[in-house]
Amino acid sequence: MEKYGIVIDSTVYLSKEVVEKIEAEVVSLNVVSGTDSYKETEVSNEFIFDLQDKGHQLMTSQPAPGEFLETYEGMLAKGYEKIFVVTLSANISGTYQSANLAKNMLEDPKKVHIFNTMLCAFGNEMITVELADMIKNGNSDNEIEERITNLIKSSNQMFTVENLFSLTKGGRLSKTKAAIGTVLRVKPIIRVVDGKLSLVNSERTYKKVHQYFIDKIRETTKGFSKISFYVTNTNSLESAKVLEEVLKTEFPNSKIIFTSVLGPVFSIHIGKKGYGLSWFAE
Repeated sequence: MEKYGIVIDSTVYLSKEVVEKIEAEVVSLNVVSGTDSYKETEVSNEFIFDLQDKGHQLMTSQPAPGEFLETYEGMLAKGYEKIFVVTLSANISGTYQSANLAKNMLEDPKKVHIFNTMLCAFGNEMITVELADMIKNGNSDNEIEERITNLIKSSNQMFTVENLFSLTKGGRLSKTKAAIGTVLRVKPIIRVVDGKLSLVNSERTYKKVHQYFIDKIRETTKGFSKISFYVTNTNSLESAKVLEEVLKTEFPNSKIIFTSVLGPVFSIHIGKKGYGLSWFAE
């Protein structure tokens, strides 16, 4: 059986235990505060929230191609015959481009396959877990590429955040709308559309947010017999657990996985509190 490996970027927020179990290599994005730069893998949400509370303007940046290249070369030297790579959507971050630039520096670029998942964070977690399961089960590289590509096509990702102001930094929402939304206490709903974060709706209550989620799930899974959900949160565990119970009631035969919390890079862009889900259907 051929030896296949996995490379993920640090926004694939799998637990340390899962990363070790699937033997994935992690290439870290960066958190930037003025002239200081930190590897995402070396800081916590508490650290970045503390900086924000002190008035620091935080930014994020993708890994350099050389970091991916070093990772690829190290894995190939260990005997991996094919490396599968999962990164942030190419329409959200330059991480995908860095991974590709590094691939093309290799003597044999065909030994690396990079999925443009058009997803982020917990959406990529579910793709990575399915990828790892296929490698463990001994599937061929062609089988892996075909199924994962099909899963990506059927994948969706939605979440809600506490504060609309967190969306203004990335230009997703005007400050006027953010101010009005905060006064009205609406719950914004963000969906990954064409690989980008898009504000698609807002509701007054979390119950209505959940109903919107359910409606979209039903709409996107018609004709499929199997649905898998991944639920995650940042400082919103109780609400995320309520969503999990709603999913169990509405989709009793589905697979539901409660994933790790969102990490620093994603939390910088969505704010201190939020939760959501990703799903795919087969």
